[in-house]
Order: sequence, then C-alpha cells, then structure tokens
Amino acid sequence: MRTRNEDTRARILTASADLFARQGYHGTGLSELLDAVGLQKGGFYHHIASKEQLLLEIMLDPIDRVLASSGHVLGAATDATRKLQQLGTDLGQAMAADLAAWTVFLREYSALGEDGKTQVLQRRQQYLNRWRRVLEEGMANGEFRKLNLAFVESILGLFIYTFVWARASAPPEELTASIMEVLMRGVCESAPLEHM
Repeated sequence: MRTRNEDTRARILTASADLFARQGYHGTGLSELLDAVGLQKGGFYHHIASKEQLLLEIMLDPIDRVLASSGHVLGAATDATRKLQQLGTDLGQAMAADLAAWTVFLREYSALGEDGKTQVLQRRQQYLNRWRRVLEEGMANGEFRKLNLAFVESILGLFIYTFVWARASAPPEELTASIMEVLMRGVCESAPLEHM
C-alpha cells in the first residue's frame, strides 16, 4: 500500500506528464503544474527538487516499468518467437497505460541536462538490448532469419510514434498486433521475404 507522499508524488508525475505531452516541457509553466496537482509551491518542491528533475522522473518512470515487466517476460517465455511476441505485447500495454509519459520520453529528451540524458540513454539501451538478445537467440536456433540488427535501435520509436499518431484510431491491442505482425513477418524464418 502506498503512502500519502507516494500518492502525491504519483499524482504530480501523472498530471505533469499530461501537461508536458500536450504543451511541451518549455511551454508549461510552474503555475500550471501547481494548478494541475492542487499544490502550493512549497508542497510541490517538497516532493520534486526542480522542474528538470520532474521531467527526468517522468521519462525514467515508464522505461523503468517496462524494464521490470520485460524481465518477467524473458524469464517466463520459452522460445525466441514467443519471447519476441510477448515483448511486443508488454511494450504495447506499457504504451497504452502511460502514453503521456512515453510522449514526453520521445519529444522532450533534448530538454534534459547531460546527466539526465545519460540516465535515459542507458536505460533505453538496456531495454533495447533485451530485444537484441531475443533476436540473436532466434537467429542462432533457426527461428529467425539472419538479420542486421541495426533496426533494433528503432523499436521504441516505432511503438511510440505509432501510439502517439494513431491514439484515437485503433485500440492499443490492435496497434500492437499490427506492429508485431510486420516485425514477426520480417524476422521469422518461416515467412520468407521477397527481395527487391
């Protein structure tokens, strides 16, 4: 059970992510943040050290959660094909659950200081390395065709852009299924690609 401080902090992160996703980090003033969370300046700064620290926490929160959930996926799934499908499902669910924070993750990276950028990039790489390992496993055991894995760097972007741009046009499960259908057809050995 969360404490009152944890609830307040979660409320600050959620409301701020919504504002930053709609208006941008630089387009959102402190007074708007205070109004959105229903706190005075002192109460706000009791929970958050600075506006930049708030931005960093908004960006780290969804990637930390998907790092945790993907770790469970990799521990439970048996073969590379299933792991890849479940990684996609897990990421789609994460996008749907917190699209505002993922939108901020995508759009506001340049507003971070060097330390914040380093933290975000390290976690992003840690997460993408999980996808890479699954793909390497699938290539090694013959489930997946031999591929140049440079495209792995774009997986988070593929999901985020799809969810941001198509948020009202389709349910999250349908968006995830579409992304994963394209990805699975591209990597699976049993679905040969025609060469141009």
